[in-house]
Amino acid sequence: MIANNLLSIVPEKIARKYNVIPIGLENDTLVIGGSKEDIYTIQDLKMITGKKIVFKRYSYEEIIREIESTYGNKIEVDEDYAKRIFFEILNRAVKENASDIHIEPFDNYLIIRFRVDGELYEAFRYTLDLHLPLTAVIKLKSGIDITEKRLPQDGRVDINIGGRLIDIRTSTIPTTYGEKTVLRILNRDNFFKTKEEIGFSDEAIGIIDKMISKKSGIILIVGETGCGKSTTLYSLLKDLNVVSRNIITIENPVEYKMDGINQIQVNEKIGLTFEKGLRAILRQDPDVIMLGEIRDSETAKIAVRASITGHLVLSTLHTNDTVSSITRLKDMGVDLYLISASLVGIISQRLVKKVCPYCNGKDQECEYCGGKGYIGRTLVYEILEIDEVIREYISDFEKNNKIKDIAIERGKMITFDQCYIDLVEKNLIMSF
Repeated sequence: MIANNLLSIVPEKIARKYNVIPIGLENDTLVIGGSKEDIYTIQDLKMITGKKIVFKRYSYEEIIREIESTYGNKIEVDEDYAKRIFFEILNRAVKENASDIHIEPFDNYLIIRFRVDGELYEAFRYTLDLHLPLTAVIKLKSGIDITEKRLPQDGRVDINIGGRLIDIRTSTIPTTYGEKTVLRILNRDNFFKTKEEIGFSDEAIGIIDKMISKKSGIILIVGETGCGKSTTLYSLLKDLNVVSRNIITIENPVEYKMDGINQIQVNEKIGLTFEKGLRAILRQDPDVIMLGEIRDSETAKIAVRASITGHLVLSTLHTNDTVSSITRLKDMGVDLYLISASLVGIISQRLVKKVCPYCNGKDQECEYCGGKGYIGRTLVYEILEIDEVIREYISDFEKNNKIKDIAIERGKMITFDQCYIDLVEKNLIMSF
C-alpha cells in the first residue's frame, strides 16, 4: 500500500503521464519506479516534485498494474481533459525537438510516440477511452471533418507553444483499432536558415550560388521524406527574393509565407492541381517558379519545358542521390534531350546523427545525450553541377551510367563520401 503523502507528491495525472509509481521518500529523495528511465522524465519529475529522484526499474506490465491498483481509472475523460492532454503532448514534443507525433490506438491502450533525430520512441501511454475525444480535438483544430472516420484526411493548424509559433501538419488514417493520427511539427523560428546554417560548406555554397544565378533551367533538391528539402528550397528562395524578380510558387501545402513571393496553395477538391496551377503560373510572367514537388509525369514535363523557355524552376523529388534523379525524370516520361537541356544542377541531401562531443557515447548517464552517443542531426549532401560535357552524357542513353564518373573527373560534383569524410575529420559524426 502506497502512503497518502506519496500520492499527493505524485498524483494520478503525473503517474499516468510518465508511467511511474512513487515507492518511497527519505528526506529530499523520492524513489520512483518505472519501466523506462530517460533524462527528460527524471528532469520533469524533479521539477514537479521538488525532490531528488532515484529511479528503480520494473517491467512495463508491473508499473501499469501498480498504477491501476493504486489510483484506479478515476479520470473523467471528456473534451476538456482531451484538450489538456493534447497541449501536454505538444509542449513535451516541442521541448524534446520532436519532428513528428504518432497517436496510435491499439486493443486496450493508446500509445503516443515521438520521432526525435529520426528515431521513434514511446512518450506516453493512455487508456483507450482517451482516443476518440483526443482525435476529435485534433481534427477540430486542424480543420478536418470529425464525422469522417473511414478515409484518410489531412489538415493543419498554427499553435503558439511557449511563445513560439508552431505549424502542425495533421494526417489521419483508418486502422484496425480506429484512426491513427500523425502530427508533423514545423517550428517557424527554426525554418528560415541560411545555407551556412543548414550545413553547406563554402565550396558547396559557391556551387549553389552559381546555379541560382542562372536565368533559366531547373534545379532539383532531392532526398527522402524529412531530410530538409523544404528548408533548403526556402533558403534558395530567400536568396532569390529581390524586387526585380517575379517569384511564384505552387505548393501542397504552402510551407511558410514569404513577403515578396506569390504563393499558391494546391486545392484538388476544387480542381486546382499542381498541373493546372503550373500552367496558370506560366501566364503570369514569372522569373522564378518554385514547384513544391514533382509528383507525376505531366507535372514533370511542364516543369522541364518551363525551365527551357526562360524560367528558373526550383523543385523537389524523392530519390536517393543526384544521378538517380535523372533516371526518375526519364521514368516519368521526360525525354533525355529535354532533361539534358533543362538541368542546371541537383542537390541530394540526408540527415545523419551528430556525435555527442561530451561523451562520444561512452557515458550512459551523460546529461547531454542521455547515453545515446549522439545529439541532434547534421546535413550530408551530394551536389551535381551540370556543364556541357555532362549534358552530352545525359542525352546519350548509352552514357547515362558514366555521368557520376565524368562529373567527378571534371570537378563538377561533391559526393556523399567526400561530405561524410569531411564531417568525420571534424569529429561531427561517427565513422561511416
